[in-house]
Amino acid sequence: MSKIDRTQWQNPLTALGLRLANESGAGEFQIHEVGVMQLHDQWQHRAVCSPFWRLFYEFTPGAWVNCSGRKIELNRDCAVILPDGVTFDCGGRDGVEHLWLHFSLYPGRPAGSPQPLVPVVGADFFGVASALQSATRRREMEIARHLGMALLHVAFAGLAPGWLAETNPRLQRVLGWLEQNISRQISNEVLAAQAGLGIEAFIRWFKGQTGRTPAAYVAERRVREAGRRLALGDDSIEHIAEGLGFSNRHHFSRVFAQYAGCGPAAFRKGGAK
Repeated sequence: MSKIDRTQWQNPLTALGLRLANESGAGEFQIHEVGVMQLHDQWQHRAVCSPFWRLFYEFTPGAWVNCSGRKIELNRDCAVILPDGVTFDCGGRDGVEHLWLHFSLYPGRPAGSPQPLVPVVGADFFGVASALQSATRRREMEIARHLGMALLHVAFAGLAPGWLAETNPRLQRVLGWLEQNISRQISNEVLAAQAGLGIEAFIRWFKGQTGRTPAAYVAERRVREAGRRLALGDDSIEHIAEGLGFSNRHHFSRVFAQYAGCGPAAFRKGGAK
């Protein structure tokens, strides 16, 4: 996971898209929103960074995404998937037929690197995307949810093998335990026991595997999850803080601002791009 040092994460809901019901346990994907629109010259966004994934697809050429020094020209033959925490710029000309999905992966499966993913797009993808475009315009919520799920499955099937992080079994065990126990008080001693290492050896090993100390990783993971809960739910900030293992709201707000660039209340008021 890249360090969260942007001025503000954005929630996945816009004024234009369909806000789909949260079908927890329904599969690998949770779709937050699907939408279609004709782009205009104001659709120019810089340094977008979110705690959710995005899929962009254009039925007509003229839009682009710039990420990690790579400019991807979007059109009928090219879609793009942007993992959570990846920072990107985007823009397009007037009249481009734009389709987007904002979604999350279960159970928080990380991409191999903070890079955009470009699936192979063929007739099957175009057919599902066209049907989804029509259902979304007619505001057929349930049909749009099923078609959105289908489009994500087709898109991920079109990715090259290895798009998920290559995680060794020991790290996978530690991170899996962390995901299941994110609300607990988590110490280096507890994590070291999951890895079967002494504390000092574990800290060195973990930093070598992830690029950050265990404490920094846990804090960042909690802030990411907090961002999702703030954006997608109505729980109070105090309840979210307690549910993610923070001692109180003040502690939560201080850590959240350190990583996300703004406090949880300001984040919750933000709108999506």
